Amino acid sequence: MKKMFSAVFFTTLLLALTGCSNNALNEFGLGNLNSLLNSPSQQPATENAESTRRDSVTWTSGTFSVPVDVVAMRLKQHYGFVSDTDIAAARNSGQGNAGWSASAISEGSSWEAQPGTNYSMSRNWAGNDRLTLNIRGNSQNSVIKATYISSNPEHLKDSWTSRLWKQIPDVVHGG
Repeated sequence: MKKMFSAVFFTTLLLALTGCSNNALNEFGLGNLNSLLNSPSQQPATENAESTRRDSVTWTSGTFSVPVDVVAMRLKQHYGFVSDTDIAAARNSGQGNAGWSASAISEGSSWEAQPGTNYSMSRNWAGNDRLTLNIRGNSQNSVIKATYISSNPEHLKDSWTSRLWKQIPDVVHGG
């Protein structure tokens, strides 16, 4: 507390004497006052922070003789995708924690729908991975493009994704 008070007092004094000139502050090495006032754990992240590289694999189905709306609902239910309707229902549930519940179920998910023609659903998967399903079609047929994104190269190998790619058609057919 004493250190913070001293830093604030000293900074105020310097600003008063220098007329708020950044050049004068920089001469004293005080151009970045955050370093004086905040501990290293409170410092903002710099642009030099290394981001995690994420790659993806894609699988595209053949044509299914199942309506696009039916395919979307089967995949949504089986894999636990959250639609805008689900979020609105949670928000409007009348419970005291409705806003929190809606926020929690929407975390890490996205949903776009044009009923009768296409759906796009995405959610976090297996920790830091992401599964996105794009379903296009009409009232008679559907085609699915699935994209699996991961920063773990092992999760992009056939040994990891093959079960998922095989399971999607089974779910489409109601299995």
